[in-house]
Amino acid sequence: MPSAERSYRSTALDRVFADTRIVTAVGPIRGLDVGRTRRTLTAAEHVDAEPHLALEPRSDTRQWRYRTDIAGDNVTVSTGPTDDLGRMLTEIRSRDGTRSPLDVIVFDDHLAIDYSHGIGDGQIGVMMLAAFCDDADGSLVPGLATGLPASSTWKALWRHYSRNPKTFADFRKLRGRHRAEAGSGSAPRRRIENWEAAKVSRAGYMSRARVEELKRWTAEYMPGATAASISIALWSAALRAEGVDVAEHIMVLFNSRRYLDPAQQTSHGNFAVGIPLHLPENTTPVGIAEAMREVIESGWPIAVLGMSQLRDVASRIRPSVGSHVDDSVVEVPETLRLAVSDLGRVRVFDHLDWFDDGRPPQMAASLEPDGPDGCTMLIAEIAGGRTYTASFCSKMIDVAVIDAALLRMCEEPVTLLRDA
Repeated sequence: MPSAERSYRSTALDRVFADTRIVTAVGPIRGLDVGRTRRTLTAAEHVDAEPHLALEPRSDTRQWRYRTDIAGDNVTVSTGPTDDLGRMLTEIRSRDGTRSPLDVIVFDDHLAIDYSHGIGDGQIGVMMLAAFCDDADGSLVPGLATGLPASSTWKALWRHYSRNPKTFADFRKLRGRHRAEAGSGSAPRRRIENWEAAKVSRAGYMSRARVEELKRWTAEYMPGATAASISIALWSAALRAEGVDVAEHIMVLFNSRRYLDPAQQTSHGNFAVGIPLHLPENTTPVGIAEAMREVIESGWPIAVLGMSQLRDVASRIRPSVGSHVDDSVVEVPETLRLAVSDLGRVRVFDHLDWFDDGRPPQMAASLEPDGPDGCTMLIAEIAGGRTYTASFCSKMIDVAVIDAALLRMCEEPVTLLRDA
């Protein structure tokens, strides 16, 4: 039974993300039931004395409490349309009313979750979707309560660098190689008002046949490329083909759990970090894959977490700056900054009963950009098909341009790579 007396010591990364939301959805699924979802959420709350999904994130304090009775009004039913996943995510994010740390929306054939990023990164989001849709045998619920131990970062650092001492020098060299140069003060800039209200998500789908065609072609002509490096190259090329000026530094998300002991790799929290890689327009998927491999082997992602922990120890919490003002105006470069997170093949949904109505199984998720000039991309592969979700500010780049880039990428991936 969770106790209000117990608390969780948040990390610096937890607090950075406390006021940021992740909205994610999966479907189309048969047999969704709001009562069953509430019971599953209640079971997850009571499976442990410190259930991680019951946290109440706050950006202004290190100690977070565990909430109780979390399966109440925050589990709701919606009869809204689900054919356009991007529009559905956008409407969930912009709906009226206050937000709890974790809101669950059950549609006729889709289930969506809107939660504070402070609770955890995409790993807990995916697991919650799978469990709240159907956990008949109770196998998924216990995992939702498991948080990362406080010593995770230090143990991961020791585990990596004690085994590979020379890779610390590799990390420092890589960071210097990929460091961004100071921008020119004369570069074109744009003034944008109230950009937070203009956040939009759009989703594109690459069919299983197109994915298989792409895999065959890249295996023959680009050996050494990975699914993630191919997606990064495709998205950059698709945007440039639509006339978008894309920044040469792309933020690539790395899950630092790879540096943990396997027994801890399913634990939840914020343990994924974005690494800015210098990837000029002519960088091939093979070159991107090589850069990503170097980052992983150097330990750069876990080193970032370690430095964050050290700064946090030496700092004092300052009050949150509060909500963004509606009439705020920001000035940003005209160049679009990309951030990409590729979940790869998502197998935790294999137990679900998908509707066979012509619509493919999909998971989409909106990750909030960190400014109006940012555009995040999340990729998930289910049953052989890939869903690409782009989230951005529609005052920075038109929705029609993003739609066209998504369509080009999903319908003509081989042509796009061949001509890039």
